[in-house]
Amino acid sequence: MLPHRTRSFICLLSGLSLIGLSRITAYAQFQRVGGNPFEPPAATLHYARNRDYHVEHLQLVFIVHPDTHSAEGTVTHTLAPLRDGLSTIVLDAGANLQIKDCTLDGAPVTFEHNGDKLILHAPSPLQRGKYVKVSVHYIMPSGTVGGGANGVGGFKWIDPTPSDPHRAPGFWTQGETDTNRNWVPCYDYPNDKCTSETIVTVPDTWTVIGNGQEGPVTEDKAHHTKTFRWIMNQPHSTYLLSLVGGELDVYRTHWGKTPLLYVTPKGQGALAPYSFSDTPDMLSFYSQLLDFKYPWPKYAEDAVYDFPGGMENVSATTLGNIALTDPRAGLVRTDSLTAHELAHQWFGDTVTCKDWGNIWLNEGFATFMQMLYTRHRFGEEEWQADKEGALQSYLREANRYLRPLSTKLYSNPDVLFDSTTYSKGALVLEMLRDQLGQDNLFRGLHHYLEVYKFRPVDSHDLMEAITDETGINVEPFFDQWVYKPGHPVLQMSWHYDPQSATVQITVKQLQDTSRGVPIFHMPITFGLIYPDRSSSDRLQRVTENCDQAEQEFSIPETAAPAAVLLDPDHELIKQMETPKWSEAEAKAILLYAPDYVDRLEAARQIVAQPGGLTAEREQLFIQALKSEPAWRVASFLLRQLGNLKDPALRSLFLQQTESKQPERVAAAFEALSQLPADAATLNLLHREAISDTAPYVAVGGALNALAKLAPAQNLDVFRHQIEAKTPRDQLAYIAVNALAEANVDAAGPLLLEAAGPSHFYFTRLAAIRALGHLDRSDSSVSKGLANLLSDSNPQIQQSVIEALQERGDKSVTPVLQAFETQTSDPKLKQAAEDAIANLKRGD
Repeated sequence: MLPHRTRSFICLLSGLSLIGLSRITAYAQFQRVGGNPFEPPAATLHYARNRDYHVEHLQLVFIVHPDTHSAEGTVTHTLAPLRDGLSTIVLDAGANLQIKDCTLDGAPVTFEHNGDKLILHAPSPLQRGKYVKVSVHYIMPSGTVGGGANGVGGFKWIDPTPSDPHRAPGFWTQGETDTNRNWVPCYDYPNDKCTSETIVTVPDTWTVIGNGQEGPVTEDKAHHTKTFRWIMNQPHSTYLLSLVGGELDVYRTHWGKTPLLYVTPKGQGALAPYSFSDTPDMLSFYSQLLDFKYPWPKYAEDAVYDFPGGMENVSATTLGNIALTDPRAGLVRTDSLTAHELAHQWFGDTVTCKDWGNIWLNEGFATFMQMLYTRHRFGEEEWQADKEGALQSYLREANRYLRPLSTKLYSNPDVLFDSTTYSKGALVLEMLRDQLGQDNLFRGLHHYLEVYKFRPVDSHDLMEAITDETGINVEPFFDQWVYKPGHPVLQMSWHYDPQSATVQITVKQLQDTSRGVPIFHMPITFGLIYPDRSSSDRLQRVTENCDQAEQEFSIPETAAPAAVLLDPDHELIKQMETPKWSEAEAKAILLYAPDYVDRLEAARQIVAQPGGLTAEREQLFIQALKSEPAWRVASFLLRQLGNLKDPALRSLFLQQTESKQPERVAAAFEALSQLPADAATLNLLHREAISDTAPYVAVGGALNALAKLAPAQNLDVFRHQIEAKTPRDQLAYIAVNALAEANVDAAGPLLLEAAGPSHFYFTRLAAIRALGHLDRSDSSVSKGLANLLSDSNPQIQQSVIEALQERGDKSVTPVLQAFETQTSDPKLKQAAEDAIANLKRGD
């Protein structure tokens, strides 16, 4: 999951678009500053919650009142006490809720609502195992934020905003970790599971998506409402209960006999088929890999406004509509997010952590499965990038604190949604796969799912299931990687001993072991590179067992290798100082290392050598570029070669523009922009930059190149892309920024158009900033900017004031004075006063 309260989804719009970014990462965890939430006094011991009863079924009748941002509901729990003599039933019910009445088997009972606890008093002691029906009638009062008037979480209203006044109205819910209680009284902890039914009444122009199988929809024409029913017949934890409602587009398809629903805000449905196009393949891939078919009656992917991430509600994932994309985005940019959330339908929903200290069983698994799908769908480089991103995310966090994957010591559940849970959790499973072999691991995981399906689990259950199925005792592995904190900090040195004909390698584990971090016992692979051997023998992998703080290894070899890599396939969770390779080592690594991360680092070290990119190094980079499969490395090489500004390289750059990797193509365009313009290059750039079908990354690269070489002569191209309709104004935003960099006065009318209300918010801001730097004598630009002060968005108004001040055109002073008089916003009033004063001074 990517819960909105605990984590920050990768902000696709801070850089605005998907262009130039890697695929959306599904483990963009909340980055904390200061303090350690896993040490006392902040941290305390948390055990799984005691249970007084088992909830068999939850039925919710819910009436939504969007005009007042309120709702009322009646929730009925069919539950059985776990002990004789139970006299009170305690439910979780947010303090924001107004409890109207409660019944037990239809008879009214007294109750108390203290904080977020609702206590019902049974008229006589209840019997263990005898089911009763407990009903609560309540009101979720008016509130513009969260689930009620006091702004708590769990329920989010969707409304038009100043930056997007055309947004379709609606709502979504979000339960993890403990916020569903704020819109429905329930047992709100993951160590119990129940079936559910939701019956939801909304305006007749709305649609509601819930958990499970779709029931009949009824309409009340007199009251202009519709009632939607969703039935989940398999047990699930209540934090996975979900409703999404509003003016929605719903695209329906199927995977075998399983219905698939791709849901978007009204008007964005055209993006759904491509954004979720890989869902059937994901379902097949996971079902086959685990030998455990997708277990739920349907799968919905609900893209909604304002949801910053994804949440794996059972059979109905919620995610932000910001992830929606189209075929021109290159790779299916939603895939890492949707693959992560879909994997939760097995790990997190079918089996669910029984306490939050074991949340890695949900999130680490989902990240691990997402990585495997990346490899299946997009190949080695993207899989390597996923692993490297996870490792670096974890290591950054490890600089602040270390903790076990499975822990009972923490300050509150939300702090557990960190890079240790997601990134380290996934990489631990990658290492377990490497050590057991894929077949053994997935036989163990199949057994784990079969034994514990629809049940809460902990880390011991997983360890036991793998051991029972494979016969391999994984307790030693779990002991150091799951139940202990930290990771190995490694240092390696090597030399070749011709007398013994051996490569002598020394490995040191340098981690601080004073606070529970062990000396790790682990297999380590060394990669010995021999450039002069045949391709099949060029890289020799040798695996040794490392189990000491300092250890020496002797590897028989008839000749000295050109370079030695520790962990050449990046299988280990490890920390190492960036090796300082000799130039000869770096050359061998650039050409022959199996992981792109090492090849890229080698290229960087070569460029950093004294003398820079000499003629010999230039030829090495050309050689490497021609054989390099990874666009990340190729793009670096192209940029370095482009910096040489050597016209003799034009043909090489042109060859690279024919690549099927749009990122490589964009880098080639950037390299071409470093050369003197010629007609053939300008024609190529014009053709690509004006394209309505080429990938956005490539078009963006061509626009940036044209802006450097001949912006004034290609304003038609920039106009075309500013006016183009692309998701979130992707090309318009790039075109505006390219023109801003070029600072072309003739672009004023184009930038004014881009600053208008028909464009996306971030495009408008970029255009306004660019207009502030154009020819100050052009009064039409100042007048056009001044007209934008009537915009309803205060951020736009603030940006306009700053641009007018930057221009220094005193003719707009009366307009600013009128605005300063009329606005009621103190910040805008002050900004206008400052701008007027500066204009009068002539600043």
